[in-house]
Amino acid sequence: MTQNDAAWGKIFECLPLLPEIERQGYVYVSAEDIKKASDKREPRLLAKQDTKNSRPDVFKHNNLSILPVENGKYIIFRDDPVKTYYPLEKILAEVPVEEYQPVKDYREYQSLDVRNLSSESQAIDFANLVSLLKTFTNEKELNLTIRGRQRSEKFRVVIPGNHHTVEVEGVQIEVDAGYESPEKIYIFEAKLGRVEDFNIRQLYYPFKDWSCKSTKEIIPLFFVYTNGLFYIIQFAFGEEYGELRCVKSKCFTVNEPAKQPLNLKQLLAESRTEPEPDVPYPQANDLDKVIDIITNFHSAGLTNKPAIAEFFDFDERQGDYYANAGYYLGLLKRVPSSTEFELTREGEFIAKSENRSRRNLLLLKQMLKRPSFNEVIRLFESKNRDLSLLGVDVLAPIIQKHVELNETTASRRASTVMSWMRWVNNNMDFG
Repeated sequence: MTQNDAAWGKIFECLPLLPEIERQGYVYVSAEDIKKASDKREPRLLAKQDTKNSRPDVFKHNNLSILPVENGKYIIFRDDPVKTYYPLEKILAEVPVEEYQPVKDYREYQSLDVRNLSSESQAIDFANLVSLLKTFTNEKELNLTIRGRQRSEKFRVVIPGNHHTVEVEGVQIEVDAGYESPEKIYIFEAKLGRVEDFNIRQLYYPFKDWSCKSTKEIIPLFFVYTNGLFYIIQFAFGEEYGELRCVKSKCFTVNEPAKQPLNLKQLLAESRTEPEPDVPYPQANDLDKVIDIITNFHSAGLTNKPAIAEFFDFDERQGDYYANAGYYLGLLKRVPSSTEFELTREGEFIAKSENRSRRNLLLLKQMLKRPSFNEVIRLFESKNRDLSLLGVDVLAPIIQKHVELNETTASRRASTVMSWMRWVNNNMDFG
């Protein structure tokens, strides 16, 4: 149980919130009451529930969501369809990667390095610098005019389900970046690393606020940077909170091929295995995030599991999974008598690599050192690289052959193995 889980448990025990929500579908609660009932936990942080998984248990079990309505006041409401969160996993997985070649050579800039983009603002600034944002928006003129926190104007929000209208005014809004063209304003919410979903408030409140302040059309966009990939998704909002649709989505590499040319047979012939490491078998599905940890290790101080969790805005359990994946692949090692990690020699090689293609190849070589993955990749090659032939019934016995896991656990871990194999297939061009 996290500290937020415990705090919200106390709040719902001390305050009669659930009966009121049962009666009318929502309840208003003050920041003062939240702070008092939670033993002085910061209300703003307790209300920061940016993904479905980050919601406290009491919110998950009762299908609840929370929104700020005034400075020091919130509304908690029943959200049975969970419209507060928009799923991104399918969009990010299915959008094809395009190679983008900017006219201007970005390598002449020494203060903004694509190899070391360790914040959302740096990633957006780089995308703007190479005119990637102009390419996506089809704008010839685009200027950064909005960034940071501010207080909102007055606007209305219609809560899903019961259609209760909420008057919002003076709440804190944060915009990662806002760009203005002659006719439009583009509002960006940015993330480092892929996310499964996001709280639409992060885009909806700035959208509503700037719709009040400007006569120009307001365009909400979601931006993701991970391991040399730039994802941009444009949305359109409806009248009711939770009504939004994806207008278009793109994924770009900059001056790099979408896939790394590779002779897999030769790589397999040259590979040498080492014993499976004494660490939990991988449960981290996104290998690009593993690389993000390594490339941002020094600049962002990702030396322990809580720091990794905070960097990617997920819970410590996920931070544990991704730290262990880096350890399993031989990219991280433990500092003796400590909970801290440091980069191995192989991790340093990846961190210092000049491009995505090189990083990916080095990571694949690390995978081949592990007997279970070496066997899976050999099977993949023998099956003409057909992923459909690598089901759980095939992968689980291979895992058990090399690692002491029962059948049930091995079957669960097979999903991670399959995710890693999709990464290999999506990032390598086998000719």
